[in-house]
Amino acid sequence: MWKELQEWLKQDLTIQELKAKAKELGLSVRKQMTKADVRRLLERYIERAKLSEPESVESISSATSQMQESTDQSQQLPPKEDITIPDSYKKDKLVAMPINPQWMYFYWDLSDANASLIKSSNISKVVLRVYDITYIEFNGTNAHRTFEIGIDVLGIRNYYLNVPVPGAHYLGEIGYYDVDGRYIPLLRSNLCMMPTSSPSQSTRERWLDLRKHRRIVMPASGMLTPVIERVAGSVQGLESLFRTSNAGSFSFARLSGKGM
Repeated sequence: MWKELQEWLKQDLTIQELKAKAKELGLSVRKQMTKADVRRLLERYIERAKLSEPESVESISSATSQMQESTDQSQQLPPKEDITIPDSYKKDKLVAMPINPQWMYFYWDLSDANASLIKSSNISKVVLRVYDITYIEFNGTNAHRTFEIGIDVLGIRNYYLNVPVPGAHYLGEIGYYDVDGRYIPLLRSNLCMMPTSSPSQSTRERWLDLRKHRRIVMPASGMLTPVIERVAGSVQGLESLFRTSNAGSFSFARLSGKGM
């Protein structure tokens, strides 16, 4: 329909004919409108009719072919890489970390060879053994103390351990006991230095020069802990309250401050 109207507008029409056609189409026509105004009103009607008309078969087929091309291209893209975290990296590792003065944390991983060894029938128990090697050169047998916990190293991958001595140096080890009761180590951790549970006794001052990006360590300029002062009127130092005269008599010296 809009095509016929477009061809009709190409003729040399009067303003009366244009207004009559606009009213026939249900358009609002005002008396003060000029011939050009009525023609533009009809042209806008034609544009709206074009937009409301369903797409032609050619445009639909063109869109379908474009969608098919995009689908083919997506099928040719390489598969996405799997970024999930694996349960095991198949590498032997035992790591010890301090949490606070009383607790430390272990996590580990095993290679296929050690995992198969632990599953074998000649192993009676697998343990996590911890050595206290504070200030010693450890040779495997000279630890201050040794304690161990039976664990399922294949079922779990980490362990929280309560240690008895804050500020100590601990070394972890995963090993097993064979059927004859002999202990055989498999993995050994790093040295784990636990924090202390009391203020530091060091008298050194540590500074960080932000401008030169360096650390500065120097002796402290004074005592870090103030001298304990005697409270006036305390029971300590009562011998200073008494003075012995030449005749052997005692006199009481008045002490300032409130008594306790």
